[in-house]
Amino acid sequence: MNAKGVILKAFDQYRLKTCIDFKPWKGEENYISVFNGSGCFSSVGNQHVGKQQLSIGSNCDRLGTVEHEFLHALGFWHEQSRADRDDYVDIMWDQIEPDKKNNFKKHDDTVSTALGVPYDYGSVMHYSKTSFSIGSEPTIVTKIPQFMDVIGQRMGFSASDLTKLNRLYNCIHTYLVPFP
Repeated sequence: MNAKGVILKAFDQYRLKTCIDFKPWKGEENYISVFNGSGCFSSVGNQHVGKQQLSIGSNCDRLGTVEHEFLHALGFWHEQSRADRDDYVDIMWDQIEPDKKNNFKKHDDTVSTALGVPYDYGSVMHYSKTSFSIGSEPTIVTKIPQFMDVIGQRMGFSASDLTKLNRLYNCIHTYLVPFP
């Protein structure tokens, strides 16, 4: 029950801070279907598969986590996947769970663009310092040590997240995204 309230609050944040508005599904060909799966996940962008599933499972009911997953569905990769990430963080490949290394893959500008926005340690799309760690050691080390405890925040959108979203969707119009 808490997850539903958090999802509705996330929708409010999208509506208040961007031109994105989520609406109930009314038979559109492609739509987002939110379900209680095993974890928090979504495909990146519109996959054109009809029902595109987005999981808000146990321990996913935080505002920033819900915003994060819907940003994936709207076309966003992780911040540490940017082409320029090596200028800002070091990835500790030997500390990452072997089957999770793909989550740290870099994407060039043909797959993911920074939209002219500087790297953002405070992005809701950034992993935390120990994401997918095989132990307790960091998987991501920031080049500026003061940002080690900033990365991975799930309080909500950063200013840069909003700038990128508004640029990507040319936010002078409202886009209605159907969900069931």
